[in-house]
Amino acid sequence: MIKTPMKNSILTIALALGLTAPALAQTPIKLGHIDRKEIMLVLPERKDAETRMQAFAKTLDERLKAMGAEYQAKVADVQSRSDKMTQTEKEMAVREINELEERINTARDKAQEDLAKQEEELLAPMVKRTNDAIKAVADENNFTYILDTSTGFVLYYDKGIDIMPLVKTKLGIN
Repeated sequence: MIKTPMKNSILTIALALGLTAPALAQTPIKLGHIDRKEIMLVLPERKDAETRMQAFAKTLDERLKAMGAEYQAKVADVQSRSDKMTQTEKEMAVREINELEERINTARDKAQEDLAKQEEELLAPMVKRTNDAIKAVADENNFTYILDTSTGFVLYYDKGIDIMPLVKTKLGIN
């Protein structure tokens, strides 16, 4: 047998669910979708970001090539002098070459990190700008959900509305 306070709680919960269910049923769900990658590719500032990324990548590549040339020259020098070197000189030369290899590998890893960081820094304002435009379009048009079709997680969106034209207008892109 249920005690009175618990019985009252159950009745209150049931009553609350009964009153809110019709209200929820009356709220239409409005779905929209956008290909975020596509909108990011057509932003006017994208070209400037790509140009800056390419220049940065070129600088990093030139540094790595210079280190590679230094490495090749060191190896060629040691090979040309190896029959005239003492065992101690050979060991020292091998150690220097190994250290240079490590520096090159470290520099390559660091260059990849720096390139990724640079890309993130350059894309962040564009991501914010598109997020703001998507949110504004969603708010202005009473969308419940906006799905990003470029992520590959959206399997079906037949009844949704493509908000790409609205977002392009919001961003001032034709």
